[in-house]
Amino acid sequence: MWCARGRWKDPSPAALKWPRSSTCKPCALPPAAPEPRTTEMLVSIVTTVETDTEILLPRNVGRAHYAAILQRLHAVNPDLVAAIHEGDGPKPLTCSDILNGRSNRDGTRLEPGTPYYLRVTGLTPDVSQALLKALVEKPPAAIELLHHPLRVTGATADAAGHGWAGAANYESLAARQMLPGGSIPKQVTMQFASPTAFKQAGRQMPLPLPDLVFGSLVERWNRFSPLALSPEMRRFGAEMLALTRYRLQSRPVQQKNGALRIGGVGTATYRALGGDRYWLATMQMLAEFARYSGVGVQTATGMGQARRLEDN
Repeated sequence: MWCARGRWKDPSPAALKWPRSSTCKPCALPPAAPEPRTTEMLVSIVTTVETDTEILLPRNVGRAHYAAILQRLHAVNPDLVAAIHEGDGPKPLTCSDILNGRSNRDGTRLEPGTPYYLRVTGLTPDVSQALLKALVEKPPAAIELLHHPLRVTGATADAAGHGWAGAANYESLAARQMLPGGSIPKQVTMQFASPTAFKQAGRQMPLPLPDLVFGSLVERWNRFSPLALSPEMRRFGAEMLALTRYRLQSRPVQQKNGALRIGGVGTATYRALGGDRYWLATMQMLAEFARYSGVGVQTATGMGQARRLEDN
């Protein structure tokens, strides 16, 4: 919170609670990390696909990928798919466009013999476990995008297998940053690999400004995590984080109604101008979380694919 002396201080009591209950406000950090629980699972699964013939897809296929993933999940857990459809707010999963597709104004051309990558993430135990079962344990023979079947040649949630893959839980992400010991960097660099946009005061904002990025991340964390973070992280982003470097391009994403939504693609570096350990740790933790949660609007259908990059 902002104190009378004008310095961002660790919320009192601390703004992380371990674990959350429905009646308590966030309480102090524990002296040691709890044992990880597999039920609080985050996964990022990268599926490798190939085509047997040259095909031309639209530039953005995130919506088609989302439909294909729901179809696959329906075979594993129909009730889960119904809950995803009926839920309000951010979805508990994200789906990418083709990660390494080369696009131009005509679309994305896929060539035979070239591996292409699709990514899906899960933010809750039920969704993550269903995705692992549907894609990794029992991979499909093909994933169909807009009536084009793409042959599946592999799938992994192991970061060693692909730079966008990974698995974690909310406690482990929090423990790496929040528990005492060592200094915490004041700077973090983010990659926005697909068009990233936000809603701001009823308008669309295609720039990843600090309060929009970290406000989006903390809201998604608090929606799906059993550990509560201070929602004041959005205001900390507005008042105490500076966008110090960026390399961004604007990219259009066609909507269902034919309209275009503009998003930013590229990298951005954020630096804290102040704040104590809690706020710096939260910044770093949410940057790690972005790999799984995505950032901004329409993350279930291809937008907002993001991850933290190591600063040189």
